[in-house]
Amino acid sequence: MVKERKLAVPHTTIFIAQLPEETQQIIRADLMEYAREHNERLEWDPEARDYAGMTRRFCDIEEIYKDTDLIFCEPGEDVRDFELSQQRTITIRLPDDDIDALCRKAGGVDLTVGELLENFISDLVGGSRTNGSDERMLAHQWFDRCWFSICHEMTFLSYLIDYDLVDAAMDYWTDLEGYREQDDLDEYDKEDVAYYTEELNTLFKEYKKYYPQSSELSVEMAMEKVVKWSREREELLNANRSVRCRENSR
Repeated sequence: MVKERKLAVPHTTIFIAQLPEETQQIIRADLMEYAREHNERLEWDPEARDYAGMTRRFCDIEEIYKDTDLIFCEPGEDVRDFELSQQRTITIRLPDDDIDALCRKAGGVDLTVGELLENFISDLVGGSRTNGSDERMLAHQWFDRCWFSICHEMTFLSYLIDYDLVDAAMDYWTDLEGYREQDDLDEYDKEDVAYYTEELNTLFKEYKKYYPQSSELSVEMAMEKVVKWSREREELLNANRSVRCRENSR
């Protein structure tokens, strides 16, 4: 979930269905994001043809914003901030003829290049804007048949992603890096270093047990890719905050 969310909610006891449609869309997206992050399944209300949470009062679903700084605003003010929060800048390398063909492909169905990529990515990752189960299936088949999937080596990074352990490994690594920059460590610091080192080594040993032929021979070598991947992810996740800051300073 985002760290800050602006919503046009006049009072928390209002029914969500009474809010502006644009604000409802923002809350719906947040409900879906919260469910994904917590591995929960949203209850569907067949009569309302919407998620059950959307039929309740705002105060009934405030739990999803427990770690978010909520700012209540006037109708319309939340839409601009929400759209900015969705923006990402990703660099791709394509020759001119591919770019021209991409523009023509998107324009032929009245989409921008960005909108076309958004649709494909959402199908690939099963995102909130997915076009349906068939589209998701075909996008996954494309991914699985490409060279990067067929010729892929199971790296330490891949292992951590599959088992949802990247954040844990990065926490250990970041703490160890912090201690390495210190000249003098007391006994408590040394105990922490020993603990973090052992935890990280345990993760790596488990990985090597299943993939002994891996070319990554040490934790240090393996963590180079993990750190690089984590930095890119953080930059993309935080990019929208930089955009909002620039927009708000104008």
